[in-house]
Amino acid sequence: NPLSGAGMEEDISEQRPWAIMINNIEQALPQCGVSNAEIIYEIPAEGGVTRMMAIFTDISDVEKIGSLRSIRPYYADVGLSYDAIVIHAGGSQESYTEMSGYNVDHLDGVLGTYAEGAFYRDPDRMKYGLEHSMFSQGSALVKAAQDEGFSLEHESGAYDYGLTFSEEAAEQCTESAEYVNIRFNGYKSTTFEYDAASGRYLAWQYGEEYIDSDTGEQMGFTNLLVLNTSMSVLDSVGRLAVRTTGEGEGYFACGGKYVPIVWSREDNTSPFKYSLADGTPLNWGVGSSYVAVIASYGSVSFEREAE
Repeated sequence: NPLSGAGMEEDISEQRPWAIMINNIEQALPQCGVSNAEIIYEIPAEGGVTRMMAIFTDISDVEKIGSLRSIRPYYADVGLSYDAIVIHAGGSQESYTEMSGYNVDHLDGVLGTYAEGAFYRDPDRMKYGLEHSMFSQGSALVKAAQDEGFSLEHESGAYDYGLTFSEEAAEQCTESAEYVNIRFNGYKSTTFEYDAASGRYLAWQYGEEYIDSDTGEQMGFTNLLVLNTSMSVLDSVGRLAVRTTGEGEGYFACGGKYVPIVWSREDNTSPFKYSLADGTPLNWGVGSSYVAVIASYGSVSFEREAE
């Protein structure tokens, strides 16, 4: 699997992944279907909240995905870095301009003639607000993409995601990381505790376990990445500009340890690249991954605060 390093019975390297915008406001939880994703990105949106973009190699068997939320240009940039088919429920005008300029294949639950067949409102979720009630089914999204004429394979064949995997990835790490707290701002943090039995970091947010409602299980990740970048407020609504190209510093945690890293991306059609501080390419552990994108006012801690 090109997004997790796990062994596969067939070669799927030419298949395009799916990049799906996931609602992460507390009232809209729990999320559905996210445990099927290979990679989860969490990035701030306006108002101090975060949204997630879940990257899947295959969604055909995922019964319920969501709730879905609107897109911003920097989330579209993440989708572009994977040559993914992007799924969202509306978006800012800047995001539509971004996706149009780069010819992003996307399915929109708010605008578009195909929305009714691929997207639906969950009546049980509508009590929290219409904007928190949109969901989809994987097979319906695949059909909608085919109906729109989107290619389900990369044009150039196997795509370079900028990722390499190793069962010994934790050996790159030098410092203890049994506990990781990622603070995006004064409102939102996500914390992780390393579970040695499973080799994964178990996630908490809003003071509770981060759960996938489809499975009822707590979300866990083999790899944690934190990418530092610059962010600025664009307008009176609080929408953000988030830099996704150039270079920045960050952290990689795996196997209960962490190490500083450097990330880079040449342009909006390129994948992200990762290396250790000395320039050695970074190996990811085999399994699922979580990527946090934070600004200078965010922080990362590998020690619990004293009570």
